[in-house]
Amino acid sequence: MSGKHGHKPFEGHMHDFEAHIRAVEEDLEYYRAKRFEPRIFYLIRRGVVTFSDLLNARVALKRSNQFFKPRKPQGKNIEARVRYLEEWLDEYVKGIALVSARAVEAMDMVTEDNRKERGDYDDFFKFKKKEHKGTLKERMVNVGRDLKDYQELLEVFVQALIKRGWSTRRELEQHWKQLHEERPWAGGVIVAKAWTDPAFKQALLSTGREALREMGVHQGKVGKLVVVENTDKVHNVVVCTLCSCYPYDILGDTPWWYKHESYRTKIVQNPRACLQAMFQLEVPAGKEVKVYDSTSDVRYFVLPERPSGTEGMSEEELAKLVTVDSLIGAGYALEPSQQKKAMKLGAAPESPRVRPD
Repeated sequence: MSGKHGHKPFEGHMHDFEAHIRAVEEDLEYYRAKRFEPRIFYLIRRGVVTFSDLLNARVALKRSNQFFKPRKPQGKNIEARVRYLEEWLDEYVKGIALVSARAVEAMDMVTEDNRKERGDYDDFFKFKKKEHKGTLKERMVNVGRDLKDYQELLEVFVQALIKRGWSTRRELEQHWKQLHEERPWAGGVIVAKAWTDPAFKQALLSTGREALREMGVHQGKVGKLVVVENTDKVHNVVVCTLCSCYPYDILGDTPWWYKHESYRTKIVQNPRACLQAMFQLEVPAGKEVKVYDSTSDVRYFVLPERPSGTEGMSEEELAKLVTVDSLIGAGYALEPSQQKKAMKLGAAPESPRVRPD
């Protein structure tokens, strides 16, 4: 890239290091205390594994047979160290998803069981989350230490499951590869829930990542997530004028046009004209158009207006009306008739528009 949008890697891209580290701290404790350790106790009480299995797996653990490979820091500046911790956290969260799904596949477990196990209905049984104090540098050191310790427990749990015959290393490695290849697209599910659940919608608009965390959606490497709502008075649209910052951990792969220089320039200069020219999207003259510039520190996505004629539709049905374009502000959510037509043509709602030749 060149001109005003150009930048060098790790130079001036991330500014709010505090927000990034706070997000890592909060996500790390959430997934440990609400997702992983309650599941361990659930499985211990049901005899899938025992404390003895975990102790024996720890004693037998050798560097050569570790499932999760130790991570090595890369780069010496603060942004590189923050990225290193964020990527390590992503690996930890994926590891929890891997072993949790595998361990309970053959068990009769429902959502209610998991909520009871993690103390949602009784504060006495809640797993306590760690408090983080000190300077930013001290907290980064502590987070690295916690990640090492927590991942070691995850490693021991994997080894115990293999030893008990609940899975094989080969099966886990195949699932692990899939987790790294797949780009989950949670946008439609998030929007459908917001359309039907006023309390969740309010939490989504006010807290962003916290609301999604409770929903089980991991936000990935971002300091802050902001959700903006389209209404009958305001139409919101998202861009990244610096490069192509985008919440792909939530919305999937970035559309080609989002990275294109013409979009990044024109949407700022004249958003209404750009939307009409590039996307054939007519925004009524009386409606305000707001443009949000994503950065490495803050990512945005749009909560589109609910289409008419969708009363009585289930969340699953509503999710199919949500498109990638609508989550960026380059389009509206589909009406039911449009969705049926798209399905007949074999076009999935989450598929970005085809790039012209």
